[in-house]
Amino acid sequence: MFLVLAGIVSGIVSGLGMGGGTILIIILTNMLNFSQHIAQASNILFFIPTSIAAIWIHVKNKNVDKRLMFKMAIPGIVGGMAGSYVSGITKAENLKKYFGIFLLIIGTYEIIITVKNNIKEK
Repeated sequence: MFLVLAGIVSGIVSGLGMGGGTILIIILTNMLNFSQHIAQASNILFFIPTSIAAIWIHVKNKNVDKRLMFKMAIPGIVGGMAGSYVSGITKAENLKKYFGIFLLIIGTYEIIITVKNNIKEK
């Protein structure tokens, strides 16, 4: 039941465009004791159907800049392949640390941007 709930929450967050995989990886590694490699691979498999559903809805609502999408597609695919290769040759414990550092950097960035935007509005 916990996995179903984790999937629902991750799917909702993914649909909002905020990266549900972040939540899914944390749940799989810290609460269910999956290895970092298995958690990341499971996240990618989870990402495919949820992203297709989100893309379909956003295209339907005319929220997609198709020119930008096509410009980013090839670099995104190449980056995904490079990241998968690097992940495969990195020890799981190091990969977990790098993922944590990445989350700290993104979280700090989001806090700074939010504070700056609030200061500008006042």
